[in-house]
Amino acid sequence: MNALPAGSPIVIYVNGSPYGDTVTVEGSQTSGPSSGSRAGYDAYQVHRDFPARWQAYIVANYRNIGHVTNVFGVSERTARNWWKGQFGANGGHVAVAMREHGLIAFQMLFAEAS
Repeated sequence: MNALPAGSPIVIYVNGSPYGDTVTVEGSQTSGPSSGSRAGYDAYQVHRDFPARWQAYIVANYRNIGHVTNVFGVSERTARNWWKGQFGANGGHVAVAMREHGLIAFQMLFAEAS
């Protein structure tokens, strides 16, 4: 058993998590606030498509590679790879995208293909 080092704070949430309400969804662990059924949503397909989705978002919303490096704080090489669709982004960069473009970013990055 791993013991906490002496003096480590222990936090107990009495009235729920500070991260919002969670709900149990059949066939999964927990998810965020319930906004309706997600039956048929293929998160694995979104994951597979993410580099192309990220590229589409980047090209549609930023002027050039330099603009991408400034907004996201990444190297020119990373920005170029994103611009070409060779890689997707990590969660922190997705958070920046959500801060910058909110619903537009969400729809481009996570919406189901129709």
